[in-house]
Amino acid sequence: MRGRKPSMLFAGDASEWLLPMPVTLVAVMLVFSLWRRILPRQRRLRRSVAAVVVVAFVLTSTPAIINIGVKALEGTPQTVAEQLDALGFPPDSGADALNAQAVLTVREGKAGRKALAEGGRADPSSHGKVADRGRTDSSSRREAADFVKTVAAPGGDVSAASPASAAKPPRVRGVIVPSSGAAAPNGPQARLDQGGYMRLRAGIETWRRTGGLLVLMGGLGEQPEYSLAADMRRLAIGLGVPPEAIRTVRSSWTTFQDISGAARLIREEGGQDDSRQAVILVTSALHMQRSLAVAHQAGLDPIPVRSDYRQLASPTWAAWFPNNGAPWNARAMLHELIGVWYYRLRGRA
Repeated sequence: MRGRKPSMLFAGDASEWLLPMPVTLVAVMLVFSLWRRILPRQRRLRRSVAAVVVVAFVLTSTPAIINIGVKALEGTPQTVAEQLDALGFPPDSGADALNAQAVLTVREGKAGRKALAEGGRADPSSHGKVADRGRTDSSSRREAADFVKTVAAPGGDVSAASPASAAKPPRVRGVIVPSSGAAAPNGPQARLDQGGYMRLRAGIETWRRTGGLLVLMGGLGEQPEYSLAADMRRLAIGLGVPPEAIRTVRSSWTTFQDISGAARLIREEGGQDDSRQAVILVTSALHMQRSLAVAHQAGLDPIPVRSDYRQLASPTWAAWFPNNGAPWNARAMLHELIGVWYYRLRGRA
């Protein structure tokens, strides 16, 4: 909690302290126990409050109920590729050709053979000798790498194109990607969580189509080199993004600090008279409303690209019954709602 004001424990970016978790249940039980000892005659009021608390916990443990709020925050789900197509940022023609070749290979198989999808069989002779199967010599590793590059890379998967190719000339000033993660409990290096990886993947996919700067934000590490932004930078370089295209904001602790720092950096890099005024904001769908509000306050008018939707497309009957996993989605949803309220109250959105 280093560097955070006490008020942030109860609202804004640290509001999860008040949301459904085991520690909250323990806190509620302690409050009611003390209430009973200090004011034993308020039995009726205590029962009424207890009933409200029980209903609140049931609602925040029911996936279908939580999904209503999640859908309201996220909007209609779309893949990153669909959003970029709709915004007028087509993929690179080379990637299109590679994708078409990969689909053709999978659909039709090799020349002279019937495709597996149509009932064809694999050639046992291609499996090699029994003693050789499972070997990891250099030739087999090259073959595996070639296969992955051919089949898995196109269609938006950022794991294979090296080096990553961006649009030339750049179509936007920059792509900004807030982080999501936590400080490691047993070391100085902050670690991205699943949402952070999804945001980074979507950010790189977007940058490939648009060019410009790739601005990565996030602190939490003991030193700037151990920050979330530094971790994202290392991953982006490993995925083929050239270091000269990357900028980082490594001292931020909140969404407000993330985006304010990115806005300042973009203005310094591009200048006030840059003709490419468009900036793209890539973040989780649930996080987008708060991020956009902060961006507008910081003087940016970014184009939103949403990643990792949490909503249930069509809740089943089981989603109307409480379960132990649902409070985590409730925590994320209420965290964003409280965060928007808190930022507006503080004049940050």
